[in-house]
Amino acid sequence: MRRCQTIVVVLCAVCALAAQKASGFAGKWQGETATGRRIVLDLTVKNSQASGTFTLVQQTVEIMDAKTDGKMLSFKVALEGRTPMIAGELVGEQLKLIVDGVSNPVLLSRVK
Repeated sequence: MRRCQTIVVVLCAVCALAAQKASGFAGKWQGETATGRRIVLDLTVKNSQASGTFTLVQQTVEIMDAKTDGKMLSFKVALEGRTPMIAGELVGEQLKLIVDGVSNPVLLSRVK
């Protein structure tokens, strides 16, 4: 009986870790640009496909062409007359975004 309980606990832990890894990008992230403009990224992830919204200050748009691959994320947004590609990487507890045409990366923290 004790062995069965141990197996159940181990299986639950493995499933929890797998779910966390698969949805590493899922959720709400926020931060600021180098110029102090607020960014909020709200993501849903299913398999390697992501969807969601990107908010810059008070303008919210749907993300496009979003994909995940391990700790990497990429998507496009149509904002302020541009449609830049944005690449993201999970770095510890933060999401580091590199925006085409912008020299400074943006660090987002998960909203808890």
